[in-house]
Formats: sequence, C-alpha cells, structure tokens
Amino acid sequence: MGLLLAPGAVARAEPGPASQVQTTLDPAGLLLFSITLDDLTLSDGIGAYGEPTDPLIPLGEMAALLEADIDVFPAERRVTGRLGAARRTVAVDLASGQARAGGEAFAVSPNDWAVSQTDIYLRASLISRLLGVRLVVADDELVLRMTTTEPFPVQARLGRAASRRGLGGLAGIDEPVLAVDDPYTAFSPPGVDIILDAGTQRGAAGRTFRYDIRLAGDLLWSNLQAYMNSDEEGRANNARMMLQRRSLEGALLGPLKAREVTLGDTYAPALSMGPRSIAGRGFTVSTAPLEQTSVFNQIDLRGELPPGFEVELFINDVLRGSTNRAINGRFEFLDIPLSPGLNVLRVITYGPRGERTEEVQVVNVGAALLRRGESQLTMGVVEQNTPLFRLRGDQVIGDPTIFANGGVRATANLNYGLTDLLTVSAGLARVPQVRGGGLTYVSAGARTTLFGIATQVDIGRDGRGGEGASAALAGRVGEASYVLRHAEYRDRFVDENNLGFNPLFALRRRSELTVDSSVNLRGRIIPVSMRTLRNEYAGHRYDLLSGVRASSSVGRVLMSAGLEYQRQAYRPARPVETLKGYIAASSFDIAGLQLRATFDYELLPEVKARFLAVSVDRRLSDDWSLRLGLGQPLDDLDGWNLALSAVWATRQGDWAFTGQYDNAQDDWRLAAQWTFGLGFDPERRRYDLMRSGPGASGSVLFSAFMDENGDGLRQDSEVAAADVGVDGGATRGAVTNGDGRLLLTGLGAGPRARLDVGLDQLDGEVSAPPTRVEVKPRPGRTIRVDYPLRPTGGVVVKVELQRDDGRVVGLASVRVLLTGPAANTPLETTTEFDGTAVFDGVPLGAWRIMIDPRQAERLRMQAVDAPEVVIRAGGDHPPDVRLRVRFEPATVAVVAAIGGAQR
Repeated sequence: MGLLLAPGAVARAEPGPASQVQTTLDPAGLLLFSITLDDLTLSDGIGAYGEPTDPLIPLGEMAALLEADIDVFPAERRVTGRLGAARRTVAVDLASGQARAGGEAFAVSPNDWAVSQTDIYLRASLISRLLGVRLVVADDELVLRMTTTEPFPVQARLGRAASRRGLGGLAGIDEPVLAVDDPYTAFSPPGVDIILDAGTQRGAAGRTFRYDIRLAGDLLWSNLQAYMNSDEEGRANNARMMLQRRSLEGALLGPLKAREVTLGDTYAPALSMGPRSIAGRGFTVSTAPLEQTSVFNQIDLRGELPPGFEVELFINDVLRGSTNRAINGRFEFLDIPLSPGLNVLRVITYGPRGERTEEVQVVNVGAALLRRGESQLTMGVVEQNTPLFRLRGDQVIGDPTIFANGGVRATANLNYGLTDLLTVSAGLARVPQVRGGGLTYVSAGARTTLFGIATQVDIGRDGRGGEGASAALAGRVGEASYVLRHAEYRDRFVDENNLGFNPLFALRRRSELTVDSSVNLRGRIIPVSMRTLRNEYAGHRYDLLSGVRASSSVGRVLMSAGLEYQRQAYRPARPVETLKGYIAASSFDIAGLQLRATFDYELLPEVKARFLAVSVDRRLSDDWSLRLGLGQPLDDLDGWNLALSAVWATRQGDWAFTGQYDNAQDDWRLAAQWTFGLGFDPERRRYDLMRSGPGASGSVLFSAFMDENGDGLRQDSEVAAADVGVDGGATRGAVTNGDGRLLLTGLGAGPRARLDVGLDQLDGEVSAPPTRVEVKPRPGRTIRVDYPLRPTGGVVVKVELQRDDGRVVGLASVRVLLTGPAANTPLETTTEFDGTAVFDGVPLGAWRIMIDPRQAERLRMQAVDAPEVVIRAGGDHPPDVRLRVRFEPATVAVVAAIGGAQR
C-alpha cells in the first residue's frame, strides 16, 4: 500500500545546528565493546568511538543485534522504526537535529552523532532514550549492559546465535548502499490482486457474488494503476485508472524538471488560499519534492483499502482517526494538521482475517522555505468529481452545496525563493460552481522565519469580489509545538482549505490553534494533541470545535482516548452543546491473541454510552486462524451484530469462511472469500499464483548466486546461493530457495524501499555486495535484484624489520594493502603491536602484498620484496606471509629504538 499526500504539498528540512556540524569518527579512537541484554550476550565486539563513558555506537548494527524493527538511512541521515507491542515510534532526523521516542520529542546535539557510509553512530545515552532501555557503560570492562522492561525480538529466540549478520569483510572498510535502478518500460506484465466473495444471505438478494480487482504495471514508460469492483450481483460498480511517472531527481519534462506527472483519475493541486485538492479525471504536474508538506498545509492522506479492511492513522503516536469506508477503493484522511519539526505518520491496516500491516512516513516540517532563486511549480486540470470511467456506483466526494458534481477545475501555483529566508508564492485557479459556470481565484503569499518562528501570510480573491486573508505562526514553546492561523473573509469568499463551516451563513473569520506536546506522568511519556477551531459568521453567529487526543502503552496494550466539545450558537436558535469521547485499545500479540476494542460515549447533552466494538484474532497454526467480532450499540441493546471467521492461509492466497448475524435486522450472511495475487516472474516469464500484494505495491525478485569469475553476472555454470535471508516490506525472515531465488511483495509505492540481506545462515566465508539494498518500488512492477556472492578466504601477514644486529622485529601501525584482480578494490588493514596484519573475507584469486605507498613515502620506508598469496576455495587459509621492510639510513636509528621497545 502506498501513502499519497495531496498534490502540490511542499516541504523542506529546515537547516539547524545539527546540519552544520558533524562529529567525525577517528579510527584511532576505536573501542571494542561487548553487549549484553539482560542475561543474553549479543556481541563480543561491537565497534564504538569517542569517550569510553558515553561512546558513539552504530545504531544499525545494534538494531540488527536486537532484531528490532528499526531502519537506518545514513545517506539521508534519518532513522525510523517501531518498538514493542504498542509499536511506539522511533525517529531521528539529523539534518534538523530532532528525534522522537514514542510521544516524546527532543533535540539531538551535533556532538551526539556521526555518520559513516553504512551506519549512523549515536551516543549511548541517546540510544538509551530512543530504545527505552537502561544502558550502563562499564568503560573499565568495555561492556555495554542493557536491561529492558519489554523484551526485544531477539530474546524470543534464545536458542539461536545472537550475533551481528556478518559479511566476513574487513573491519573499518565502509560499503555503500546497493542502489538498484529499474527504468520505466513501454510495457511490463502487470501485477494483479483479486478478491472473490460468494455467499448466501437472508432476504430477497439470496445469493451474492462480488469481486475487487487491483492491477498495476508499466505502460508507455509510466506506471499504470487500475481498480475495479462490483456490487453484490457481480456488476461493475466503481473503476479508476491512472498513469503516473516519478523522478526523485526532477528529470521529467526537460527544462521543467518535474518530479511527478499523473494522467487519468488523479487529484487537482491546491492553492494556499481558496481551492483545495479534489479528485477527478485529468492531469497534474509537480516539481515539488515527493511526499512532503508545509507546516501550514493540512494534508490529505490516501491509500488502497480492500473490502472488509480498516485503517487507523497515528501522527506522532497519537490516534488521529480510523475508517473502514473506501471511496473508489481507497481510504481518505482529509485536512490532517501537522506540527513543526519531525512528524511520524503511521497507518495501520487491519484485515478481516487478522492481518495487520504498518506503513510509516516521516515528514520534517518547517516553514517550507526555498533557496534563493529556487522555484517549485504545481499545476493540474481535472474534471472534478468525475471518474475516467463512469459506472453506476460512482461516489461524489465533498459537500454538494460547495463542490460541483462535474466541471473543469484548473489550478497552478508557483513558489519562488527571493532569499534564503523569504519565499513568495502566486496561484491562479478556475473552480466550477454548483449552479454552473466557473469562478476564478487568484492568491499570493509569503513565508519566512522570525526569531525562529515560521510565519506565513496569504491573500486571495475570487471573480465575484470575495476576498480572504490569513496569517499563520508555527513554532515551539518548551516541549510543546504549535500552529496558529487566523483568516478574515468577506463577500462570501469560500476557502476550501478551511472546510467544516456552516454553508448556510456568510463566514466572516476563522481561528485555528493546534498544539502537540507530551505529558510526563510518573515517568510515562504520554503524547497529547489538542486542536481548537472557531468560525464566526454574519449576525454574531459562531460555532466552536475543540478536541484533545492522547495515546500511550499500558503494558503490551496501546490505549488511546479523546474528547471532542462542540458548541453551535446560530441566532435566533438557542446554543447547542455536545461533548463526546472515545477509548480505544489494541494489542499486537498477547498469548497468541490480537485484541482490539473501541468504546464511544457522550457526556453532553446527557451522559450515556453509545457503542462498543471488540475483535479477537487467534492464530491456531501457521496456516489457520480465527476471528471473532462483536458490535454492540449501547443505547439499543437489541442491536448487536456478530461475525465469526476462519482463515486458511496458503501460498496461493487466503481462504476465509465467514458467518455474520445482525440482531437488529434479524439478518444473517454466510460467505466464502478467496484473496490472492498474480505476480509476474521476469526470469521465468510466467505468472505465479501467490498471496495478495503484487497488484497494489512494488515487488522484488531477489536472485543470489556464487559469482565464481567475479563479473557480477550469473552464468549457467555458477551455482545458486540458498538460505540467504532477506527482510523487506511486509516480509520478515524469508530466505532464498534452492535456486537462490526469493519473490518479495508488499514493498509499498513510496519513492524508496529498502531490503536487508542476512548471510548468517551460509556455510563458509563469502564476500558480498552491501547488505542494504535500495529500490524505487512501483505498483505492479517486479524489480530484479541480482546478488553475486564470492567465496573468500583469509591470510596473515607479518611486517618485519631486520636490524643491523641480525634481529628481526615486528612493526606496529603499518598499513598493509592487498591488491589483486582489477575487479576487486584493494583491501587494507593495519598491523598490530607485533607486526601482524590479519585479512579476512578476501575473494579468491592471486593477491599482491604491499605497504601503503603514502605511509611508506612519509616514513621513508621500502619493502624488500613484493610477495604474492593465492586464496583458494575450500576455506583453507594459506600459510602466513612475511613482508620484510627497510628504512633509509636517517630513520633506521629511530625505528630500531621503536622496535627494541616493542620487543
């Protein structure tokens, strides 16, 4: 499932102190710590740097040891993850110096981190705060001792060797991420997801049959995404189709440098004042960075929603909404406010067969300032609320008193950086009206920062003379972040970005305040979000909406609660007040059960319970699971409904057998459902029947093999590499089969996805590409990733100096190189106190041993000979090799003294 932000949303990570200063890793300060977790030894030698009492520790390596669901992106200087049964958020954005642990937000000092090509190093004290563990650094013993109140995944597998996934490579040599490019093609066989549902029920309908089809793949050097479903009589009900082309680098449409182009069923961009994003058939073009937004924008979040599924949206670990209502096969969360700084958007999808998947998006939100001379354009033309294919079940989106059901909507918005601290914008739009015709909108605005406070001013005018103006501020006060916006309107100017007002009255002004913070309740950090809206109309009428939400884990249960107060004062009628609340609880796994419950209640105008819903999922085996669902209206005890499902999961899809009963209607239904996918195998040139996933998200065909000749290409004579582990998307713990192949689905549709490769189950030593593989997934597209492995060996080299008195001494701190076949990068390591240099993970072949020319020149040192060593298959190490060196006369006395001291 891919998350879609509203078109035209723009953001930039605001520069901060952390982006200006970076702590570097000094190889001379390398410390080797052992790590223990409670009574389990995780590693006997993790490399750390800096102060022994609070060293810099590689977070990616530690996450692998803990088997924690944490992704580290060194190139982007970003960390995202989820921990514990409550799946609390872990997020770090070094570019802005911000971090989140659960509901707590805090700053990261430039002295607290460093970045290598393959990992992000954080202070031990900062890691303790992020992971919620007690981390004691015993610097005298070089031991890191961790204790935790909630077990990590590695502790559930005490029987396996808890060690870092190793490559057999050389310590100290960084490897880049393996980026696999998959260019668009004229045509690729599409991936397909299908749901078939047949049943019988009481009433005139009798037997029912319905289907839900999602299809995606490359077409005309773009990505085609299509959807169709039916009603309960098997007749086509809704359909959509879109062509999409993306470029992270902005390489589309020549000099325009667009990042995204869409054609078909798409969403018109919004202006800062006036028109909002709305669906329709047409096209859009955007040069703005993908999946980003401004702190002053209220985003629209959309994604795929199959029948019977429900989604919950968490922002910064606070539940902001849930829905099981699909609009043309998609869910929508509209007008979602964000807070300044790091925002973690987490969408949890629950399926009718106990499925639970998460998709996380991290947005660093600021004033969205552009650099001087930089510009961004978003534009689009759509026939609003009109799908590409008109079918009988098409749904109209939005208030019909505001949004016309049809008509051409055209918008264009340009942002330009006058200076690094001042960005201006201008917009032009044509919006169809309910009574026919179109209305022209123009807007202008400016953004800047004043004393660390993001500031935005906008004005707008429509073709009837209506006008609007707004000013907004965003910043932090202590631990709280806020966004304050006030707008003034006259002559019935309609600002679609500020919906929720009463269209029967002329809106005069609107004030909005959003505050996000956290409360420390006896050591428990509870994130809290508060929002207040006030609309004032002509005739001294007004309405007020104020709400507060909070979420926190209690043991292994995630609890969420909220209150919403509303007051409507529409003269001459008497004011109406309501106060409603909810409590929601969910657990990921308690004694094999997945539990969810919601309780809705009302305090004004009277106190009463309204609704209770409970669902319990129980996995009986790897193949069978049960679900029980109960819904009970508490103001009508005779209105309960019950659902019971049994699910049989196979490689060819999921079979679900469901019984439902509604007591209020005295209605029942029995149904069987088959949910499956058709994924195309680009190597075998055929479709494979599999579980659902290839039609709505990207897939990868991972192929691992033993690369005997080192050319990176698989020849017929080269054997497959089985048991290579791959984690990615919704797949965890999968390994390649006897052919060295593994097909993974569920990689999403975002700009990037990452695979983690594990080699700990392989026999023998091998060298490999980087274990972090980055792809750019597209719905329905299967990307082939070839992963060549080479058998390796090792050798011990001893660097010696023969003194004038005939004695031979070993030289420490000499950099030794192995240079071999042209396809291999020279390997380097440094001799120890006795002159010994150990090379592990050396690819097969003949290698020449030499000293580092730069060091040799500086020390006036020469090798007496240039020995060679041959690394052969079979795991046998060759005999130790001796490398004799000599010095020019001016340095002999100094070196002799050093050698004597070592001896």
